[in-house]
Order: sequence, then structure tokens, then C-alpha cells
Amino acid sequence: MATTNTSDTTFSDILKQEYEPIMQNQLVEDSEARDLYTPADGFEVTEGPDGKQINIAHLFSAGGGGGFMGESDYLYTSTNPNIKQSHITIKQAMVAAELSGRTLRRVKQGPAAFADWATEVLPLKVQYLAHLEDRALLAAGNGIVARVNDAAPSTSGTGIDTAYGITGLAGAEFLFAEGDTLRWGPNADGTSLRTGAAVVTGIDYANKKIQIDAVPTSAADNDYIFMGTANVNGSGSVEAMGLEGIVDDGTNVATFQGLSRTTYLKMNAQIIDAATAQNNVFAGALSEDLLDFADRQAWMRGRGKPDYLLTSYSGRSSFWKSRKDDRRINDPAGDYTGGRGTMRMRLGDRVIELKCARKVPESRAFLNEKKSLKFYRVGQPHWDDTTGTVWDRVIDSTGRKDAFWAVFLDEFEVASGTPNHNVKIINLAAA
Repeated sequence: MATTNTSDTTFSDILKQEYEPIMQNQLVEDSEARDLYTPADGFEVTEGPDGKQINIAHLFSAGGGGGFMGESDYLYTSTNPNIKQSHITIKQAMVAAELSGRTLRRVKQGPAAFADWATEVLPLKVQYLAHLEDRALLAAGNGIVARVNDAAPSTSGTGIDTAYGITGLAGAEFLFAEGDTLRWGPNADGTSLRTGAAVVTGIDYANKKIQIDAVPTSAADNDYIFMGTANVNGSGSVEAMGLEGIVDDGTNVATFQGLSRTTYLKMNAQIIDAATAQNNVFAGALSEDLLDFADRQAWMRGRGKPDYLLTSYSGRSSFWKSRKDDRRINDPAGDYTGGRGTMRMRLGDRVIELKCARKVPESRAFLNEKKSLKFYRVGQPHWDDTTGTVWDRVIDSTGRKDAFWAVFLDEFEVASGTPNHNVKIINLAAA
């Protein structure tokens, strides 16, 4: 059912005042990844050639020029500080709502009627936008959702793998939602896309397949999958950066915020292989011992103090199993009680909380310092009223239609001044 609004000024003002904040609030509440970043306020925004740009200063070193000396010795020669500036550009996410003219006229009969419609439709739109943004905030900033894992893609079921386009990363089936519009192509940068878009009509989690309404022309095994339609797609640099790109050592993102990670080593996060670290003492299990080791690495190599652990639901189970083996909690009445609940653990002088997100692959966990991860937003999420109203009439090649559309925009980007304060744990065993 399509939905839209007229240019009636009074109605437009009611929509903006009453329903725009609802979208904002639910956008945060429904998101699993957004609250992992610290909001950045008061930053300077400059207009760059490709949009609104934010510059971030890095003091990698204060410079040298000191040491012990004997009496009447020469002074040490000062060396220059290492100061560089990285940058990010604001990205734009959107979701559209549509109404037929008949529906719009009926819901306009009174505020209550419109409120009833908004109660049903807006939360669903918010949940969908949160799904899109969550995936981006956990990805590597290149727009890749997954890859085709099927020699004969079909509408009844096409195999998928390689979550976020990262080799060997499982869990791709959780990155899709029914209604997603997809573009496929042979190249990671989104060039030479196949002709035609595919709409997700179902997700076969057990067999790691998606059902689609149509197969793009010449679709092939190992094609990259992006969000997109015939007119737009999310490949390349249009998508927001995510944790796979921020908490990285150059494996996924070699040049981060305009700086080479090979040249500027402090732009690299700490990477720990749970299967091989410390002579395989952790055996791929997400345990307190592994987290203690990761925390030590964050401090000793980057002076970071992580304050939360983000993992998959498999990781949470692995952590719970490692704890319950050596703990017995008894109720005063004599009955044993236990369960996951809110899991916390002490690391040095801090108590960290374990957080889960369904889009985090089973083999991954992030031990992060929230203040080192910044969320930059230009304005508040809003229904676009550039034309004077949030509603515009649908017009196609034939002419004007009795239908209307509105678009909700969210302009933001995430970044880090100190990626080396954070840890990515890889190759965790499934629980």
C-alpha cells in the first residue's frame, strides 16, 4: 500500500512536531550497534568536494630529545612531534514511507486517525532503518553485505556466505531482511554490476540461503552483494564505516580515515587470534582468561581501557560455559539458581558488560573502549521537508499519480582517533 502527504502546512507541521521524535527515539532503541559509540558534540564541519567533512587531529608522538647525561654534556637534540590529521565525510541513510491518495485522505480525517496509522507504520520503518544501520556499523565501510555462494542462483533459494565481504566470515544469513533490494556484481568496489535488482522475499537460515523475486542477469557464484535498486546502490564509500573497519590492522581497511595503517601504526587496533594466541592456550573459547589477555594487550600496546565486550550470541554462550564450570550460585533457601541475565566481569579496576548483536559473526568479539569510538551526526534524523512539506506527489514517466511519498533521513558517520585502544578477537569457536 503506498502512502504520502499533501502540502497542507498545518498537517505538515503536526507531522514534524509529533512524529519525527518518535522516529529518533525508536531508531536508538531498536539498534544493537548505535549505542556502542560515544556521541561527538561541537565538532567542526567543513564542506568538502564530496560532502560534509570532519577533520580529526592525531598526536602520535610528542617528539623526543631527552635522556640521561653527564656533567657538562651536550643537550639532547629535540625531534619533531608526529601530528597528522585524518578525515571522514558524513554518510546518509534513508527510509521511505508511501501512501496512496485515498489512504492519505482517510487518515487525514483527524489526528487520532493519523496517529493510528503512524503507530502501525512508523515503528516498522524504524526497525528496518535500524537493521540497515546496524549492519553498516558492524561492517568495513565498503557496502558489501555478503557474497553469492551458489553455482546456480535461483529465486527459490540462493546460497550466501562471506559476511561483510570478509573471507571466511560466517553469519551472512543474519545480514539480510525481507524486503531488502539488492544489486550483485563481480567486483568488490561495486563496478560492473549485474543488470537487474533482486528483492529478498525470504531467508532460509538453516541452509544459509535467501529467496528472491528475480535473479540478476548473468548472476554468478562469488558475486558481491550490495544494497541497491536500478537507480542507486550502497557500494564503495557511500556507506558508513563500521567496527570491522575501525577495529582493524589493515587487513580489511588498509587506509583508514585517509591515513595509511602501514605508515601510522597507531591507527591499527589490537588483533588476537583466539585459536593460536599464547600457544593455543585459549583453544578458541571466549573465556575470562582470553578477555584478561585481550585487556592487557589493549593497555600495554595502546594504553586503552576497554569498557564493553561485543560478541555474538554464540560468544555469549561460550563465555557463560567458561564461567559456570567453576561457579556455583546457591539461593539462601537452598535451591540452585543460574542463568545468563546481564553478564559482567572485572578487568583490573573496571567492570565491563557483555553485549550481544545478531549481526556479529560467531568467530568475532570486540573488546572496545567506548570513548575512542565517536559518532558524528549533522543535525537530527528528520523527515525531509526541503520542498516545504514532508510529502511529495508520485510522478512517473506517464504523469502525476494519486499517491504520495515521504523520506526520513539520517546523516552521520563513525570514526576513531585511537583505534589502538580497541581489540578484535578472531577465530572464536562456535558454542
